[in-house]
Amino acid sequence: MVTPETDPELAIHGLVLLGTDTVYAVHMPTFTAPCDFQAVLRVTLDTDTYRTARKRYGTSALFTVRPRTLLLKDLEPGASFPADLYFGRFGREGEFLGEVRVGIEERLYVGHPTEPTMEPTPLRYVLFGREQLYLAHVLTGPPGFDQVLTAQLPGEWLTSAGEQSARTVTIPGRPDDLTGRLHPGEQVAAGDAELQVLMEVYLETAIPHAS
Repeated sequence: MVTPETDPELAIHGLVLLGTDTVYAVHMPTFTAPCDFQAVLRVTLDTDTYRTARKRYGTSALFTVRPRTLLLKDLEPGASFPADLYFGRFGREGEFLGEVRVGIEERLYVGHPTEPTMEPTPLRYVLFGREQLYLAHVLTGPPGFDQVLTAQLPGEWLTSAGEQSARTVTIPGRPDDLTGRLHPGEQVAAGDAELQVLMEVYLETAIPHAS
């Protein structure tokens, strides 16, 4: 039997679920292989359990899924995998809601933590969404932090981007650490528009990494 212990590419990849009509999944990364990657995905689910719970608890409530086994290469459009759905964070205080099959529709963003450098790295987020906009922090070197927030922009933010449904935005004048991270209620520049930060969905500061 192939397990994460016998195959180094095989691992449990936790995902934060977002959205209602359009559903997104954001990978919860580590700094160690094979989970040392970030991914923002547009997905489908084979049951209505998540959407029903999302409508009940609201846009900023935390929902996560814990796939049983998953290869990084399987996060390609057209792939699907079984997972356990939780209200809250699986493995901690999360409430198990049932089984679900997650189907990958589109990869909006994929990245890897960068090697530490002497130069300070800018604070960056992936901005994505349709009915609702979201921000996912772009992870650099350890110790780092993982963060997902809801946001809004005035007007049609994707008008000039055609079919593009995600882009990376740099927050000027802010360090890429916990002291510089975005907070609910802030209004910051994002290119030529003002980005309004609404609510924090997820924050993880204890990201596993090699000692």
